[in-house]
Amino acid sequence: MNKKLMLLLTFCAACSLQACRSNNAGQDSNDTVVADNDTSKNSDIRVGGDDVLFVTNMAEACLIEIKIGNMAKQKGADKRVKNFGAMMVKDLTKGRLRLDSLAHIKKIQLPDSISWNSQVTINELAQKTGKDFDRAYLEKMSSDYKNAITQFEHTAHYAYDPQIKAFANHHLMTVQRHLDLINAINSTITK
Repeated sequence: MNKKLMLLLTFCAACSLQACRSNNAGQDSNDTVVADNDTSKNSDIRVGGDDVLFVTNMAEACLIEIKIGNMAKQKGADKRVKNFGAMMVKDLTKGRLRLDSLAHIKKIQLPDSISWNSQVTINELAQKTGKDFDRAYLEKMSSDYKNAITQFEHTAHYAYDPQIKAFANHHLMTVQRHLDLINAINSTITK
């Protein structure tokens, strides 16, 4: 191949690569979204797919825990279960509002309903009464909170977005306190 043709092909390839970069300036290959209204120092922070998944998972978890917390307030046989359910409704309503605010800033669409799989589990819990309800409720809460701690710890360490990372870091202790309370109540409920 002659030198002029090789030079021309190299130039065309360079121009093509530059054009591709310009067209993808607002996107990344890892399912990222550019947050235009970010209130942190950098207004072009990219919200990665894992960060979005954390926020949406926690938003749905809030909806679930509020629903079963209301159920515990009504159906709980043990006063501690009723009180814990009331506390969950209060705390997670506040938590969901904080997530809504963060999601708005980051332009993340949050679920406004509970997934079908989660609804099936809630319906099974709703069929239980008395101490069976209390045990099933505390077992579900324990499982959910162990999962939440794993997600909060991961996000607090590895989130790309600094505000999502700070949110996870800030609320990790609250999630741990809730799990400790669940375990304390569960240990005193007669099996």
